Amino acid sequence: MISPPPVNTEILNLLAPLLVLVGAGLLFLMFGAFRNRVGTFQRALIVILYAAVLFYVGKLWNAEGWPILNGMLIIDRFSLFFTAVVTICALGSVLTSANYLDRFGLDRSEYFALLFFATSGMVVLVSAYNLISLFLGLELMSLSVYVLVGYRRRDFFANEAALKYFLLGAFAIAFFLYGVSMIYGLTGTTNFKGIMVEATSRGIARDPLFLLAVALILAGFAFKISSVPFHMWVPDVYQGAPTPITSLMATAVKAASFAAFLRLFYMCFMMGSSKWSGIIAVLAVLTMTLGNIVALVQRNIKRMMAYSSIAHAGYILIGLASLSIESTRAASSILYYLLAYSFMTIGAFALISAVEKREGTRGLDIAEYAGLGLKKPFLGLAMAVFMFSLAGIPPTAGFFGKYYIFSAAVEGGHVGLAIIGVLNSALSLYYYLRVLVVMYMQKGVEPLDVHDDLGVKVVLLVSLFAILWLGFGPERLLPGVESILEWTRVSVAKIASLGM
Repeated sequence: MISPPPVNTEILNLLAPLLVLVGAGLLFLMFGAFRNRVGTFQRALIVILYAAVLFYVGKLWNAEGWPILNGMLIIDRFSLFFTAVVTICALGSVLTSANYLDRFGLDRSEYFALLFFATSGMVVLVSAYNLISLFLGLELMSLSVYVLVGYRRRDFFANEAALKYFLLGAFAIAFFLYGVSMIYGLTGTTNFKGIMVEATSRGIARDPLFLLAVALILAGFAFKISSVPFHMWVPDVYQGAPTPITSLMATAVKAASFAAFLRLFYMCFMMGSSKWSGIIAVLAVLTMTLGNIVALVQRNIKRMMAYSSIAHAGYILIGLASLSIESTRAASSILYYLLAYSFMTIGAFALISAVEKREGTRGLDIAEYAGLGLKKPFLGLAMAVFMFSLAGIPPTAGFFGKYYIFSAAVEGGHVGLAIIGVLNSALSLYYYLRVLVVMYMQKGVEPLDVHDDLGVKVVLLVSLFAILWLGFGPERLLPGVESILEWTRVSVAKIASLGM
């Protein structure tokens, strides 16, 4: 008979961020039973609860980093780093949701309950130390997001987006589970450390069946990170989903998926990296090239951002293709890139949500942004910084993120991959700067209302500050780029030591 894992005060303390999120989700389900609409008190409580998660992350920052709950989860700097990232992204989505939900008549408690449950799934995903817990986190996150995508139940585009996301997601998770079952059959374990030990000691890391299992797991992750050829759902889902949820998918879901991807491959599959790194390199080239080329012809700004998200997944895949046991540079550059990408994408979608209208696709056509930069100088400046950062123009965090990724590729011997990445980054300048040309150099035919309430302004200000600070911020007051890079190196080094 299998005994339950021991739970004591120390374990509960390590699980505090996750327990806060799960408890908050249950609490807002209860609110929904008694009162449908969310008032000022509940909104303030949501912000406080997410702030509590960030508080516990800071409190646990120096945790030892050993597996807990019979090896199902691990709380280390890597998981805490990504817990902070997904929590910030979710909080950004909450702050941009207030006015948006009021305008669209969607202000209900279950929306925030699902948001808390989705964030809980992400925390489990980034803390997973076992293929079973990884699957549970993936499904908790996915099921919550499926519902949130279709939250505008009377909207045709939302219904189509939710159905497409669910069906293709179920198809992708089947690949993942088949790969997991093959790994278990070959190694007799689903524990990350156990898989590494068995694969190394029995010499099956380069066995065709083992590599097939790795390929199937890779296919499952490729869907979540929106990599070619599993990217087809992205533009329709991003367009149909409520814009704050689109922001969550483009940032938190992507960051959590890449985090789980990185830990699993770094700990379990690095011994066979010579066999699969080439495949990831090809996926990187196809993903960033397709994303950038198709984004060039988009007229809907959410679809443009969707293809931009695909392209950025390709840049991050360059880092994954450059992973090395000898150096943590590629892995730490991925962590930094995801942090920087999250802030610039949160900010861009916050502005988009403030402009979007309830009638059809009103406020989503790039041409409708004509003159907005002159009418709303602060919004224009914010959008300019976000677009510059996404394009990789210095001195923004986006430039440094790409620099670290590309330099890691050169260090790892993937010079051609780095050159293709630089060329793709140059190509993206066209569609990012096109938004600014419309905002500043074209006159709007019809005045466009902007709902830039306090929540949107806070998100824009924080995102602006983070993008510039992560680029060249000094260390005196807040952790600057050097401290953050050191954190990421320590986090990845810990994973490497556990995998030895």
